[in-house]
Amino acid sequence: MMEPGSYIPYKYLPVFIVMFFSTVFGLVGLTVNKILAPKKFNPIKFTAYESGNPPSGDTTERFFIGFFLLAILFVVFDVEVIFLYPWAVAFHLISLEGFWVMIIFIGLILVGYIYEIFIGALTWHKK
Repeated sequence: MMEPGSYIPYKYLPVFIVMFFSTVFGLVGLTVNKILAPKKFNPIKFTAYESGNPPSGDTTERFFIGFFLLAILFVVFDVEVIFLYPWAVAFHLISLEGFWVMIIFIGLILVGYIYEIFIGALTWHKK
């Protein structure tokens, strides 16, 4: 029996070593960048830049949110595929309970998809 206070978690030592070295690596990288980075500022550096296109239009202009809804939908289905792949690989090892749990999961995703169709999130015309 172990005495209180005598437990040393040796199993977690590799995790602590990795955490220490990753923190040191990050801090050294930031410090070296701060010291060696060029410090010349000009107005071109401070302009908005995206996808190689110069900024155009007013900054308060409203934009179409459908792109963001589509991106969220992509992430949802991407996560679904991440869950489905190991399930499909290990399908012969899981019980009937595992099968029904995944069917419920797919059903919930399907309900979300039907809801997105119902509210018109996948139509590309501006309302």
